[in-house]
Amino acid sequence: MRGDISTGRAKNRHPLDWYVEEGWEWHQVASEIGLAPEREPDCHIWDPAAGYGHSAQGLDGLGVNGRFILSDLVENVEWDMFDVRPTFFSADFLELERAPVARCSIWTNPPYSYRKGILEAFVRQAIRLATDRVVMLVPLKWLAPGKKRSVLVRRDHPPQLILIFSQRPSMPPGDRVFAMGNRAYRGGVIDYAACVWDVRQPTPPGETRTIWLPPLGGQS
Repeated sequence: MRGDISTGRAKNRHPLDWYVEEGWEWHQVASEIGLAPEREPDCHIWDPAAGYGHSAQGLDGLGVNGRFILSDLVENVEWDMFDVRPTFFSADFLELERAPVARCSIWTNPPYSYRKGILEAFVRQAIRLATDRVVMLVPLKWLAPGKKRSVLVRRDHPPQLILIFSQRPSMPPGDRVFAMGNRAYRGGVIDYAACVWDVRQPTPPGETRTIWLPPLGGQS
């Protein structure tokens, strides 16, 4: 079974949209936009839909010095992948009134569809709670927003950047990763992008930039 959310039968989809990125996606995004605010000693990176914790794994060693905070509805973090164990707490992100620290950027692979409008709700909540930046992995088709969601990206909160992955990530259901073995992160069939919002300096409507990220392996 290919685990991408839009291809499998409904019965094979994870009920909480727990679909797991491999981790290289975060490294590639960070290589493009840098980690200047996140490297400042009082800034943390918070992933409120942490899953296995691959966002922190993908960004670890890039100068953030272990200042990761992970949260999710259920604890599934692969703790043995970390030299320095991140902080974790269980929570429904959409019900939180404040961030767990005074200063943070939110980098996350959010749920997309198990609840109507949940991805838009995640974006709005993240922009409300983050102090520096919001970076989210989204299916590329989500950027064709239709009449209702266009209010979010065209008027209320235009992204600063849209980074389109030239190489398709494969995102299997989290509860199938180990059973799928070497097939888990092969054969991605859905196009993805990373959306970046700078909370400190909101982007005016019409000023969003689009960048195509290179394929893996150093190809141009």
